[in-house]
This record gives sequence, structure tokens and C-alpha cells, in this order.
Amino acid sequence: MSRSGLEKFLYGFDKDPARQAAFKAGSDQAFAGFDLDDNERSTLAATDVATLYQWGVHPLLIRNFAGTLGIKYAEEYRKRGLTT
Repeated sequence: MSRSGLEKFLYGFDKDPARQAAFKAGSDQAFAGFDLDDNERSTLAATDVATLYQWGVHPLLIRNFAGTLGIKYAEEYRKRGLTT
């Protein structure tokens, strides 16, 4: 796992409507240009914010990603038994 690659992807996600559209359409193009392995891509595609948090991804990046997609990240953490 490359936290750096994940954080680079998440940093620009909420600022890039084309990437958001590709992501929502399930296109691999959403991940183009980022050093992500298959596990990271599948975790992002599943919008598994709790796993991102467990991996140590910066919480503000997770918040912006979740907010852009309408995900209640704190609720997802609680479902997994995580505390912030």
C-alpha cells in the first residue's frame, strides 16, 4: 500500500469534476496517473472510507472524498468500531 499515492489521488478528487465523473461511472480512467495497486483501487471504488482511515490516510482528505460522494464518513467509522 502506498499512502502517498492514495493521498495524491484524494487531494485532487474534490477539485476535478472529470475525475469525479469517471469515478462515478466506474471507469479505470479515474485512477490514471496515480501509483495505486489493485487493493487500493478496489478500496477507493468501494468508497470504503473506514479502511482508508485504518490505513492512516489523512482524515481531511477522507472527509473531502466522502463529502464529494455524499458519504457520511463518521457513520462509516462507527460501523467499523473506529473512533476519531
